[in-house]
Amino acid sequence: MPIRVLPPATAARIAAGEVIERPASVVKELVENALDAGASAVAVETRHGGLASIRVTDDGCGVPAEEAELAFRRHSTSKLQSEDDLARIATLGFRGEALASIAAAATVRMTTRTPDAESATAIELQGGEVVRRVETGAAPGTSIEVEALFSSIPARLKFIRSAAAETSRIRQTMESLALANPHVRMTLKADGKTQLTTSGNGSLRDAASAALGAELADAMLDVASWAGPYPVWGLAAPPERSRSSRTGVSLFVNGRSVQHRAIAVAVEDAYRGLLMEGRFPIAVIFLDVPPGEVDVNVHPNKREVRLARESDAFSSVQQAVRSAVFPAAPVLDADRLLAPDAGAGAPIPGGAENAFPASEDAPPGGFRFTRDSGPLPEPAPAADAPSPQLDGASPLSRLRILGQVSGAYVVAEGPDGMYLIDQHAGHESVLYYRLLRQWANREPETQPMLEPLPVRLSPRRMDALAASRETLEGYGLRLEPFGGDSWLVRAVPVMARRVDAAKLLDEILDCLSSGADADGARYAVAASIACHSSVRAGQTLTDQEMAALADALASEANPQRCPHGRPTIVRVSNESIGRQFGRT
Repeated sequence: MPIRVLPPATAARIAAGEVIERPASVVKELVENALDAGASAVAVETRHGGLASIRVTDDGCGVPAEEAELAFRRHSTSKLQSEDDLARIATLGFRGEALASIAAAATVRMTTRTPDAESATAIELQGGEVVRRVETGAAPGTSIEVEALFSSIPARLKFIRSAAAETSRIRQTMESLALANPHVRMTLKADGKTQLTTSGNGSLRDAASAALGAELADAMLDVASWAGPYPVWGLAAPPERSRSSRTGVSLFVNGRSVQHRAIAVAVEDAYRGLLMEGRFPIAVIFLDVPPGEVDVNVHPNKREVRLARESDAFSSVQQAVRSAVFPAAPVLDADRLLAPDAGAGAPIPGGAENAFPASEDAPPGGFRFTRDSGPLPEPAPAADAPSPQLDGASPLSRLRILGQVSGAYVVAEGPDGMYLIDQHAGHESVLYYRLLRQWANREPETQPMLEPLPVRLSPRRMDALAASRETLEGYGLRLEPFGGDSWLVRAVPVMARRVDAAKLLDEILDCLSSGADADGARYAVAASIACHSSVRAGQTLTDQEMAALADALASEANPQRCPHGRPTIVRVSNESIGRQFGRT
């Protein structure tokens, strides 16, 4: 076929498909235009999931009458004056494509008036062309109505879901915009029913209450840090409130809602050791970056950004969120276990449902024990803890050991009630943080093998070993090539000297071959070594070993959770015990 220039109408529809994926895209573009226009109130109304109609009304600065038609020409914008402005974009829109793309995909009517104009200008477009223009009366601001979206692009309609699904997407879009702009009053009505209302009073917590629910918003913790390379602020849910998917984290860079893998991972990393496996955090996080250090022109819908100093952004967010949520991880209360209506498997308030697992033969995460790991090591000094210490003295430092239940749980008396310690999870937590300290100090405790252990590795595991060999040696696990696919295990961490080294290595390399980054690999290796080296359920402990475990947990900054987020300790208060005996 010969090369030829596409007709303008065809080119416009192709461009529209890049910018306007679905009704929610239209809502996003129009509301962002309203925000760029300085609106203090934005109202959105939709019918039939936005396919029948979308109306966005704002009280912003409006469009001058002489520029009303120009606003719908492709690449027309008031937000850029020169090419140099691309390096310091401070507005939500800047390409001048949104209105042109919407007009190419629907019938559009715009009524707009500037504050100093005596009347408003109303224009109507069909197929991207102006078919009507009149002067009319209207309040200052802009109202844009979009009808019969994609009626001229039937191929696009094949990929649109039900009206209910599209309405849900529009609500999600509006919730994100409301969180990003708590100073703007926003409303959303779908088929006449109010879906969202915010006060516009400038309070992020109030905006979160409207978007996420009052109960969750009230429980969220303030995030505010200017200590890192970049300022970070927002809200983060305490560890006991989480989701089963990664949909609970909302990220904003310079007020723009974005998707950014490194920042999302930083939020998850801040909760490391505080959440059960398979659970994910809920947070609303704002990162402020100098405009010259962020590129917002890397995605047709501006959903993604590129940061010049990604590692600085990661550390800023991780430290800020960690500082907010870490002190909010108290010892779990198990008072409901003694409540009259608590049956088997009753959930523990503020904690996981299975705080007392029936068996440790197959702990979460696929870890399995191989052989007796011996007596508990001596507790490490609290000063070496890798994370901030909790405020106040730990109640664990004042426990009196009473005994052991089912060969799995240590029973102790504390100043405020009875404590039950999961001996495997507790010991695993102690060893995990000890390994992290050894890594930080570059002082691994290594046990050379009396006889090198030969192992054979699959190509996938050999690739993982090549990429992570330095990480393994940082924990005392040393290997050397032995020809072909064979390697020799020369040394293991001291705490793992009694475990099956071949199984430990196999599990570590299997985990590393999943593609974890350097930080993720470091934590994963430590968690695996700690799990394999910990005492297991069914192992009888002496009084001295049980006391050593309680003392070691008390010295840690995060004694309440093991590396996989499982609780290590639960408490039954004196008041709850007294109620069972009719004393209170």
